[in-house]
Amino acid sequence: MSDTDLWTTERMLTTAARLTENAWNERLLAIGITHAAFVTLRSVEANGPLSQVELAEHLHVTAQTVGRTLVRLEQQGLVYRQGSETDRRTFVVSLTQSGRSLLSEAERHEREFALDLQRASPELRRLLMKVIEDLLPARSRRNGVHQAGQNG
Repeated sequence: MSDTDLWTTERMLTTAARLTENAWNERLLAIGITHAAFVTLRSVEANGPLSQVELAEHLHVTAQTVGRTLVRLEQQGLVYRQGSETDRRTFVVSLTQSGRSLLSEAERHEREFALDLQRASPELRRLLMKVIEDLLPARSRRNGVHQAGQNG
């Protein structure tokens, strides 16, 4: 019996996530960003200008976590924050042209990485999606968020 046979499901999930994140970061290092920065840029691109809180909700992380990523992205000139016209306390995040260019390059890396991951079976993908779907509602209930169409 190997050591991994004794691991809990949670340990297997976090280890798999960490290994995947490390592989992503290794690939993206060549263009100067992390995987967290990549998914942040992609979310801003996909959802249009949005507040830090809205962005955190899209990414399923805290506003503080996304804030640290945004500081680095802003320092690199990849995003900019501008005061909201409706709420002076809120800043709206948008991509710069450099951010759009870098996102395009990161998406090329993503396509290459996806080709490497095609070894993963369709069954594994279905199982992972089931785990994600099972965990997201529980997290939302703990945080007091009720998602439309879900009984809480």
